Amino acid sequence: MKTHWMNLCAAGLLALTLGGCGWGQSTEGDEPAGSGDPEADQRAEMRVGSTDNDRDDKKKNGKDGEKRNATLFERLGGQAGIRRLVDDMTTRVVNDPRVNFSRQNVDGGLLKGDIDPWDPNAQNVQHFKDRMVEFISLAAGGPATYQGRDMGTVHDGMKITNSEFDAMIGDIKTSMERLGIARQEQKELIAIFETTRKEIVGEND
Repeated sequence: MKTHWMNLCAAGLLALTLGGCGWGQSTEGDEPAGSGDPEADQRAEMRVGSTDNDRDDKKKNGKDGEKRNATLFERLGGQAGIRRLVDDMTTRVVNDPRVNFSRQNVDGGLLKGDIDPWDPNAQNVQHFKDRMVEFISLAAGGPATYQGRDMGTVHDGMKITNSEFDAMIGDIKTSMERLGIARQEQKELIAIFETTRKEIVGEND
């Protein structure tokens, strides 16, 4: 059975992150490094908005210096914080019909026919969560060993649309807001996800 697009999307995210993403470690200046993809950074900025005022407030409160050299992994609360985020976001994306996480009723074309839907049973959901925690931890500059597969092969023929990808990003942002994750960290993590849009979304969308 073909695995759902999000079950292994972290593999592609990881490849792009290791290829030049700079979000894991903050710079010594006032602004952290970009993701390495200007378009992804712009999309993240549009989602979250400018974080300049937030960073100024942190400076006034004497907190900016403490976080400036911390990795995104540390600023997200380490593995425990990332696990809380993944638990919350997984529930949202799996149950969001706009995302179509299980790829129900997706026509793969004349040669492939309908794509086999992904079964959201407890084992598959836990597998997805474990891989996503590994990916985010590693991409954010933390200690992790990633065990996922190559994204290009996994997503071939999945017919994922920009609107489905947008819905997923929206669900992730909602989870971050619910958990009280600061806007700068939201922006950095969304930019990491956005670097994979071109790899995940189908060619004809």
